[in-house]
Amino acid sequence: MKALIVEDEELVRELLASVVSREFEFDYVKEASDGESAWALFEKEKFDFVVLDLMLPKLDGLSLARRILAVAPDVRILALSSECDDYTIREVTRSGILGFVHKREMSLETLFTAFNDVSAGEIFYSDNAQKIIAGMWQDPDAYYKVLSDRELQVLRLIAQGHDHVSAGEILGISEFTIRRHKHNVMKRLNISDEASLVRFAFEKGVVKSKGGLDWTAVSHQKQ
Repeated sequence: MKALIVEDEELVRELLASVVSREFEFDYVKEASDGESAWALFEKEKFDFVVLDLMLPKLDGLSLARRILAVAPDVRILALSSECDDYTIREVTRSGILGFVHKREMSLETLFTAFNDVSAGEIFYSDNAQKIIAGMWQDPDAYYKVLSDRELQVLRLIAQGHDHVSAGEILGISEFTIRRHKHNVMKRLNISDEASLVRFAFEKGVVKSKGGLDWTAVSHQKQ
């Protein structure tokens, strides 16, 4: 079997490659430090197992995973990330990625279990991610259950600091329509002011703080 390790932190990448090659006896292990170079490698040769950080330079890990699965749906992908919020986990579960490890839980024992399960085609989520998934199922009023794709787009743009005019230009709709969507979002979420709306978006991971993962172009293309 062939494995591809995609991680921008050199020491972490070397550790992952060492574990995969020595403990799981993959015949062939390649490394990449960013999403674009990883995709270039994947286009040249098929890999059976991919371990990737979601927060990669040039092409984020979620976009990379979706590209890979679009052309090779049987590839088994394990994602790693320092981000573990509602939005991140929801996008991972929707993407076709089989496993996820929160980097704060990245012990050797957890990695061994994750590698073993995902390389065998099984699902693995570390404890923090499992708690978030459980909360998603239990909360009937979770934002992604009550907001449409368009409303989620508007929420994201408002939280990023766009006014009604610029948000409308980005989405190709009128300022009036943006205002209507914003009103509906606040009503559905039971939020009364814009400051609280922005705070909600950051708390849930819909918008990332500086340095965090941003999937605007990837996750909200539905109209």
